[in-house]
Amino acid sequence: MNTRANNVGSANNAQRGQSLAAAHCSPVGGKPRFPNAVGMKVAAELCAALKPVCERLIVAGSLRRREPTVGDVEILYIGKTEVRQDPADMFASLTVNLADETIASLEKSGVLERRKNANGSEMYGPKNKLMRHRASGIPVDLFAATTENWWNYLVCRTGPAASNMRICMAAQARGWKWNPYGAGFSRAGETRAMESEAEVFAFVGLPYVQPEERR
Repeated sequence: MNTRANNVGSANNAQRGQSLAAAHCSPVGGKPRFPNAVGMKVAAELCAALKPVCERLIVAGSLRRREPTVGDVEILYIGKTEVRQDPADMFASLTVNLADETIASLEKSGVLERRKNANGSEMYGPKNKLMRHRASGIPVDLFAATTENWWNYLVCRTGPAASNMRICMAAQARGWKWNPYGAGFSRAGETRAMESEAEVFAFVGLPYVQPEERR
């Protein structure tokens, strides 16, 4: 095996990825922005890999709002699971999240890489995974949801922040707390799960707004 040639090839691939990212992104407020088409291409690539191993899968964030430029690709998913024998114990079994396994494979193959948050720390766990698409340079945020929090989580991750704030304030005005990552709407030990995005808006007395019209 020609190690030097492999190293040179890897370096060239990295340089091509950096050049592609530089060509596509334009910084706004210190953070790079990417054309919608670049984000959609990356989202399509990742969703093609994840769809077979997910119960639910959707692209959220500014891509779902159809913004002309995006800062990242946000994907919300509920992974399928599979029970396997524990390789360390022949009498035990493990429940494997197939979506998380696929994401790890995408990282291992060089499609994705981990990135650090604003505090300089990696965030890569069962619920949230902050990554970067290496070829394009665009950040990728992967959020694992549950059947119970799916609709609240989807509304929240679709955003934008101003829309989420309106829902939060409307909930508070009615005596509820909105926790989209957990129980949804709750008060004094009572919780309400939603069955659609429209229900999330209706529950707090707001008219439903299509994703592309949320501002």
